[in-house]
Amino acid sequence: MPRRTLTYCLSAMLGSSLVLGALPGGALADDAVDAPIENPDLARPHVPTGAQSIAPDGWDGKNTQLYSAALAAHPRKLQAASLSGGSAGTLGPGGPGGPGQLNPGPGGNGAAGTLSTRLWRVQKGSHVTVAWDDSPSPLRNCGADDPAKGQQYRVSVAGEQGEVTQDFTTDTTTAGTAKWHEGRSYSFTAAENNPKISWAYEKASACGPLVTHFRAAQDPAPVPYDLKKARLPMPQAYQGHTPIEPRLVAQDCLAGPRTCHFEKDDRYSYRYYDRPRMVGQAYINCTRNPITDQRPVNWEERPYDNITQYFAQKDTESQKPQQPGPQGLQQPTAPQQPHHIDVKQGFPNIATQIAAGFTRADGNPLEMETNNPLLYGRKEQRNLSVTVQPGEVSWIEVQAARERLAGTLIHESKHERMDVFADVPSGSFGDRFYQRTGPMSKVELARCADARDNSRTPDNTIGAPTLRTAAHLVPVGAAPEGIKTRTVALTADGPLARH
Repeated sequence: MPRRTLTYCLSAMLGSSLVLGALPGGALADDAVDAPIENPDLARPHVPTGAQSIAPDGWDGKNTQLYSAALAAHPRKLQAASLSGGSAGTLGPGGPGGPGQLNPGPGGNGAAGTLSTRLWRVQKGSHVTVAWDDSPSPLRNCGADDPAKGQQYRVSVAGEQGEVTQDFTTDTTTAGTAKWHEGRSYSFTAAENNPKISWAYEKASACGPLVTHFRAAQDPAPVPYDLKKARLPMPQAYQGHTPIEPRLVAQDCLAGPRTCHFEKDDRYSYRYYDRPRMVGQAYINCTRNPITDQRPVNWEERPYDNITQYFAQKDTESQKPQQPGPQGLQQPTAPQQPHHIDVKQGFPNIATQIAAGFTRADGNPLEMETNNPLLYGRKEQRNLSVTVQPGEVSWIEVQAARERLAGTLIHESKHERMDVFADVPSGSFGDRFYQRTGPMSKVELARCADARDNSRTPDNTIGAPTLRTAAHLVPVGAAPEGIKTRTVALTADGPLARH
């Protein structure tokens, strides 16, 4: 499937809207698409004046501060995060453009700060470019740390062999004045799904560098068409940005049919035809005449999903004998969840949430009746009239129409999310149905040429009484009365005798 340039208008994620900005020209290939960043301009929560020792919504902050737009002095009038745990308070005398000194306030500790987030909907193997704006601290009371000379900070992301980092240095400035550099960028290949990226200032200071106006784009990893529906990727779950066990999200989403909502990822969702498979019986005509028959053919398409596969795997692991311990061989623990065939049977509320998100993504925001419903199974029957020619074989094959669905299940109030894969029968287009005939295989030809499966031919245990006494002879009937018969020996040397 060729890649297409897509533009996503994404709504509420984890209770917050996403705003995406364009990256600097030439950062990625032409087929790049936006990668969502929550609260990219650090506008929430609103800081009316000065700075507060809090992390922006949707971000993890350690020893960071959130500066008001006036104090940050960004050209776009944006709030910014300071990568330090300096004293929090209000702007001192002089206001914006004045001395730039903060009055001491509660919560400041002067420690080195780290700001981090996750890039949702970025799959392992995607090439990602993240851009942002930075500035040296606009404060004056910085002690030994002199922002006027530029401040070096580090950007890090997980890699295949450990953390991958790159250092950046802000522009130099006049003491007490912000100087914004717009369009810093960092590129990497994602070593995990939903990669975590961090900005850290490694110097203890009351005046850390400022960062804001984040945006990202990606050259998505190829669609994994080779994934088998019976072995889908295990779900990955998070609370905030911290990985958690998927069962926790599943349990929370089971509380009600609208407790969680499902967001479909169109890039990795697609429709396809499965491999053809034979259904019903096969006719093998070993006769010299055509064979005609009428019969029903039945088949069923089953759903698959990585939620039930996850619980089935956990059940299997819990039932394995554990290693011998001080008390001898430990008994297996009880299964965490009964094994179910599919998500609709085992987790009906989650099935409803996925179906509703699928319907909305298909252009039906009101979730009304649709010509493309999400099916969790389908049974079909066909009544056939079959004619098989002499020396041929006839059989029926079905090539199922299916939907591969990728997306995220989101619990907004608990800030939980779980990546979901499902593979279900398609409701938008039908199965392909093949009635096939062809020549016999070598095995079928040999079977048609076999003698009848009898132990003896002829069977001398049945028939006229005379046959029972002379198994290998066929007796000739006696001569009629009144007619004489003679036997004359024939020799090769003499002529035939005449009588």
